[in-house]
Amino acid sequence: MKPLDKSILPEKVLLSGSDCFHRVLDKHAHTHRSGGNVMRIVFYFNTRLPADKIKKTFSDSPLIYWLCNIKLQKGPPFGIPCWRYRDKGNEMVINEYQHAVPNELPEIILQRDISLDGERFIEADIIYYSGNKTAFVLSWNHILMDVKGIGMLIHHLNELNSGNEDYEITLLFPAQEKKTGLFSHIKNMYSVKRFIEASSKAPIASIAGKNARSVVTFKNRILYFTAEETDTINEHAIQNGARLGDNPFYLSCCCRAVNNVLKQRQQTGTLWIPIPYDGRLKGSLGPVISNTVAFIFYRVPEKALANMKETVACFSSQMTGQIKEKMPRKYGLLLNLMRRIPLRLYYFLVNRSGEGSFASFLYSSAGETFNGLKTLFGETVSGLTIFPSPTFPPGLTFSFQKHREALNINMAYSPDIVDNPELHKIERDLKHFLLGINE
Repeated sequence: MKPLDKSILPEKVLLSGSDCFHRVLDKHAHTHRSGGNVMRIVFYFNTRLPADKIKKTFSDSPLIYWLCNIKLQKGPPFGIPCWRYRDKGNEMVINEYQHAVPNELPEIILQRDISLDGERFIEADIIYYSGNKTAFVLSWNHILMDVKGIGMLIHHLNELNSGNEDYEITLLFPAQEKKTGLFSHIKNMYSVKRFIEASSKAPIASIAGKNARSVVTFKNRILYFTAEETDTINEHAIQNGARLGDNPFYLSCCCRAVNNVLKQRQQTGTLWIPIPYDGRLKGSLGPVISNTVAFIFYRVPEKALANMKETVACFSSQMTGQIKEKMPRKYGLLLNLMRRIPLRLYYFLVNRSGEGSFASFLYSSAGETFNGLKTLFGETVSGLTIFPSPTFPPGLTFSFQKHREALNINMAYSPDIVDNPELHKIERDLKHFLLGINE
């Protein structure tokens, strides 16, 4: 193994437009005391994972070293924030726990914030269970990277562990940005502004309701499906018209499950859901650092929730229309322009336009990012799940991911927003819609 070459590490990386939007979400999370804008991914093993092997792989990684030795620099007024690298010798912190309940995470991990004022913005935990089973957790402030980025980070660690160091370090970091003229930026800004105002036009029905103002705790409920059940879900998606990937079908199931709760509350109406859209070139190896996503915005009238085929068609037509009109790219340009707005003003503008809520509910999908992952640190991965950053309002997020052809869904929810009977109803209805039971 070659010694760690620190000279190849960039001294400065500008935040992307999406990164800066996550600064707003981070501020929003702390305003509502919902635990910070922290993502977590959990890998499960049926063996006892050796901590020294993990530490060795981390110590060999220039990317991990860079991540542990950066600070967020806000920059001058109306300047672009950046990550500033300083060689302080910080290494990855790895916490170890013994826990009695298999596959359960200690509450101290789930409730731990990763503050932008701290020494590091990424952390690791190892949880040992009886029977030599292990869970390995990576947690990071979402401003650092998106889910596709963490997937490429895992690939990078596996390459190091296998002794394959034939990679180009520049691919791990954002390339130099292409300049866009001010006139083009302003023209694009008004185009996107008109579209989003029309898409999110009130009244919008939200799972958070109209009177929710603060929240303290978030909990998680994970739904697991077997590979055979996932095959059934895939078939049901196609039968209902999902021809362009799984997202329109998954979203349709979520919308109809949430709408059934809103019916009980007598608070139904039009739903509005922005979902992440990966802006990387297809087949691209990077960048790992920074969020490289824009959004597609869906407006779902209540009449489109009458049956599954209508709901899927509603999503599919909006998705193809917005991609054809290059709306994700245009929205990405708008986010890049807004990087220069001071955080307090940025937060005020976003919070006011959404009347304090960012969506009817939130949704994300890892797609195929981890479906084929077999090993980590040379050990077989038996399962994984992603814990999304909890955002309030709305106070309910669905996170879909596949591993070894088996689907699982992590629902991050606030008990102040979704009580136990409602949670059980959402869980039951979501399973039925996905599997085509009683449809």
